[in-house]
Amino acid sequence: MKAEISRRSLMKTSALGSLALASSAFTLPFSQMVRAAEAPVEEKAVWSSCTVNCGSRCLLRLHVKDDTVYWVESDTTGDDVYGNHQVRACLRGRSIRRRMNHPDRLKYPMKRVGKRGEGKFERISWDEALDTISDNLRRILKDYGNEAVHVLYGTGVDGGNITNSNVPYRLMNSCGGFLSRYGSYSTAQISAAMSYMFGANDGNSPDDIANTKLVVMFGNNPAETRMSGGGVTYYVEQARERSNARMIVIDPRYNDTAAGREDEWLPIRPGTDGALACAIAWVLITENMVDQPFLDKYCVGYDEKTLPANAPRNAHYKAYILGEGPDGIAKTPEWAAKITSIPAEKIIQLAREIGSAIPAYICQG
Repeated sequence: MKAEISRRSLMKTSALGSLALASSAFTLPFSQMVRAAEAPVEEKAVWSSCTVNCGSRCLLRLHVKDDTVYWVESDTTGDDVYGNHQVRACLRGRSIRRRMNHPDRLKYPMKRVGKRGEGKFERISWDEALDTISDNLRRILKDYGNEAVHVLYGTGVDGGNITNSNVPYRLMNSCGGFLSRYGSYSTAQISAAMSYMFGANDGNSPDDIANTKLVVMFGNNPAETRMSGGGVTYYVEQARERSNARMIVIDPRYNDTAAGREDEWLPIRPGTDGALACAIAWVLITENMVDQPFLDKYCVGYDEKTLPANAPRNAHYKAYILGEGPDGIAKTPEWAAKITSIPAEKIIQLAREIGSAIPAYICQG
């Protein structure tokens, strides 16, 4: 008698066999889950901060399990009210667990054992590492003096300390000093210019937006480029709610600070902000919208009467804007339109808005 197996019976037999095999395999993982439920792994949440070189030190709430950070939460405490809002970390802070848990992260002192650049290192103890550093530091100070020791700025997490005090600086000052620096790798130009333009390097806080009807983001994009930008953007919006301020964003691209919050976006050709500022000044001057008493009291070189006695004639700012200076070019909206790609009528409208909004909040990038 021939054994005849139909396709239908084969499928039924295979299905029953697979079910039996699967049901027997289900026991082990389910029993593991039961045992795990009987002895749960302890979880805890600890407070920390984003210790990177931006310096904002935004709050981070780290959720830890098995001595591993598995979830990073930002500030969710308090009432989140204006003037005492929650400090929300940006994406860099919220992704910090990726750096903490990365397999290439250095957790122990490593000493080079090969040639420089060869990439050969061996793990050493903390005692050996500290002794090596200490011995060499003393040798350098003795042989070459304190000026041979330079403490770098912006390396690793050098500026990412919670207390805003720099331990290497304190150490080297206690040892007699070190070679420091001046300026900055990112803000050297504006830091030098602001004291001449505005009298100081510090400006108003964003909460002053609550006292104005016009906000002009002049190349300023805090949502993407400001330290803890997400928090600043939220604070700006809270302030705008109190004054119902109109916001104009001047930027070559439609940035995240605008992102539907702006009332008007003025795209500008990159690097031509100065020409736009000159044309705005031309409108303010020619339409008599400047605060002359303020300029007379606080500014040097705005016009002829505030120039130093030995300054050349028509070397003042007003002459430069009106085309009466050495270059002979009037900085009109039409002149600026060819440079900035912003239509002249838009420049005139912007200048009039700035001139009539007293006070206007203008924030430069």
